[in-house]
Amino acid sequence: MKILVIDDSKAIRMLVAECVKELGHHVIHAENGAEGLEFIRSNDVDLVMMDIEMPGLNGFETTQAIRSLKGDDWFPIIFLTIKTDDDSYAACIRAGGDAYLAKPISPKRLEMQIVAMERIYEMRRKLHAVQRDLMHANEALSFASLHDQLTGIANRRNFDTTLSREFNHARRDKQPLSLLMCDIDYFKVYNDRYGHMAGDDCLKKVAEAIASVPQRATDLACRYGGEEFAVIMPNTDWQVGRGLAEKIRSAVSARQIPHEGSKADSYVSLSLGLATYNGQFKNIDELMKASDDALYRAKEKGRNRLESV
Repeated sequence: MKILVIDDSKAIRMLVAECVKELGHHVIHAENGAEGLEFIRSNDVDLVMMDIEMPGLNGFETTQAIRSLKGDDWFPIIFLTIKTDDDSYAACIRAGGDAYLAKPISPKRLEMQIVAMERIYEMRRKLHAVQRDLMHANEALSFASLHDQLTGIANRRNFDTTLSREFNHARRDKQPLSLLMCDIDYFKVYNDRYGHMAGDDCLKKVAEAIASVPQRATDLACRYGGEEFAVIMPNTDWQVGRGLAEKIRSAVSARQIPHEGSKADSYVSLSLGLATYNGQFKNIDELMKASDDALYRAKEKGRNRLESV
């Protein structure tokens, strides 16, 4: 344990230090409440042993400041005092202390008090470990809820939430918003010819290619569903949107994933539809329809191409 001893008496600090070191713990000294509080402000401790009567901040005031500073990060505080009456004991506990050692300090009682605190330390350490594991689990669940399990990019839920937010921002700030819908050409034929495991691998590679195109942190590449992908590009006008869309199409083609059943190319390719909002669409549905219509035109005109509006 890391034990902080706060006492204006050097003799008391030395006595406590000897007992602490014999039990294999690390001790830090502070001569007054302000010095102890300053140490705790920027360091972790596992136990505080503190005098009550000190110049400046007394033990009660220092304890209250510690509890306020650390919030839910609780660790035990043992008061060291010459006062042994019931009222003084009650005042110590109400101030935020957890135990009470009378002066002159008995080395044996001090040693046993630290042994008792070791049990609390172990429980606190395990609790922190559980809290860390729970936090990591929550982070993993949060990530999973917003990302496609197969490809790792944003999922449909993430798409819906992001597009709604960005459309509202674009309308409020009178900024352009580009939406790109992409469809793998003849993907059903690909699955029939190469099998569903190869199809899953194809989806992963296409997703990687889409995500590899340089984009700003605000842009979001998503798996919309099946073999269809989408890219939301906030504050992106039609010309810049077309440039990014062509880069995405080229990035997928550059992967050279063989597709013997395709009528559009000998490799896996994309058909893309781009729609850019400049105040003309009343809602998200109209923006998505415009992008879908552009994608449909790309398919009608032979696939492996971009159409935009």
